[in-house]
Amino acid sequence: MWRVRYQAVKIVLPVLLISAVSCRPSEDARIAATHMATTAKDLDSYYSALESVVDDQAKLERLQKALLGVPLDPQDLSQLQSIHAEMEKRVATAKALAKLADSFIELTGSKAPADVSQAAASLGAKLSDIQQLPGASYAPEALQSAGKILTQFALQHDERKMAESIDPTMAALSQMFTQEKPAYDSMNTTYIGLAQSLALELVKRNQVDPENLLAPALKPFGLTSHVPPQQVTQQLQEYAREQIQSEGKQELAAYAKASAEMDDALKELSTEIHQLATTGHSPAKKTALKLSAVELWTKQLQ
Repeated sequence: MWRVRYQAVKIVLPVLLISAVSCRPSEDARIAATHMATTAKDLDSYYSALESVVDDQAKLERLQKALLGVPLDPQDLSQLQSIHAEMEKRVATAKALAKLADSFIELTGSKAPADVSQAAASLGAKLSDIQQLPGASYAPEALQSAGKILTQFALQHDERKMAESIDPTMAALSQMFTQEKPAYDSMNTTYIGLAQSLALELVKRNQVDPENLLAPALKPFGLTSHVPPQQVTQQLQEYAREQIQSEGKQELAAYAKASAEMDDALKELSTEIHQLATTGHSPAKKTALKLSAVELWTKQLQ
């Protein structure tokens, strides 16, 4: 009698242990999910920065009218509003992707599978809401289809099935970024060009305070400058113009690196998730992913 019970326990216990272990993500899945979380958070920062660029461009359009009398084009303002609305959706999508990644990483808890399913459904809804970005060629049908797949995401304890559900989304997000990238580039270039032209006009009119130009000489001593407008020399004005041109070039270069880095990161992540979905393993690097160029550019805009 006791021997039979003992044998039953011996048989059942390994089964329970296997069941418990199966709820935990493998090392490959954990690394891929960690990379997805990092990439999503940087994508959020990138899109948030572009959203600010669009806001500032609209303000510059109004400043140009006030300063130079250039008429406001209602079509331009309407397009900027549409772009802003779509950038908001992309920011929301990046945040939802980060939540899904965090839930995937925490797949060891009893509530974790439900959290993953809820996060997937939320991301699916955000994806389905995205429309074509004005001025871009990418039509987001593939993204919306991927969103529907995620919305139908069932409770799964199988990381490979989860990866299979996430795979189309990562492929579509990467494709969207690549195809919309020229539009992103145009937004930033237009913004910097307009800002430079107005800044140079303000220097020409002697309406720029040179305090920041003089600060490096006074900051070590806790002093600030006070130069009346009529005492701003031609040399200081020329220095201000050089600063505007130099800083503009640096911003454009920083943006170009950030945009290329973000594009590459999304492509690499898409490959990782696809490999995990099709083979159960991922070529993910075990080192921590860090998108330094994205972080540098977004900080410059703050």
